[in-house]
Amino acid sequence: MKNLRLLIADGDEQILRFISNFLSDDFCIVGTVSDGKALIAAAVALYPHIIIGLPTMTSLDAVRQLESLMPDIKIMVLTDHEEPEVVAAALAAGASTVLIKKRASDLCDKIRAIIRELLTASPKWPAAVSRSAHPASQGVLQYS
Repeated sequence: MKNLRLLIADGDEQILRFISNFLSDDFCIVGTVSDGKALIAAAVALYPHIIIGLPTMTSLDAVRQLESLMPDIKIMVLTDHEEPEVVAAALAAGASTVLIKKRASDLCDKIRAIIRELLTASPKWPAAVSRSAHPASQGVLQYS
């Protein structure tokens, strides 16, 4: 799974570092961002396979934009909000899955499991993303 490119986004610097550190052994972390504008810019520049997290509730706008610009990218939303309407809104905006941070003491294990499920359900998906990647998307960046 090391060939899967992940872009990680969260407004909380500690969560951003935690997720990056724990997933970097198994995946290629191409960048980290802390706000919605940087997320769109980084996603367009880096064309990751998966975006994990989102920095704010206005991130649903970012999810919609990303879904429109790059429909092959999987978006895994991490949120503190447990309300069913929040989860439903994220899924309706285009998120592939939603994880509640408060209930995810084993957050990185859950992320790994979801990625395995995505690969099992669509084994050709990573190759499709790689073929459609922008030429400038091969770098590793950190946005803040």
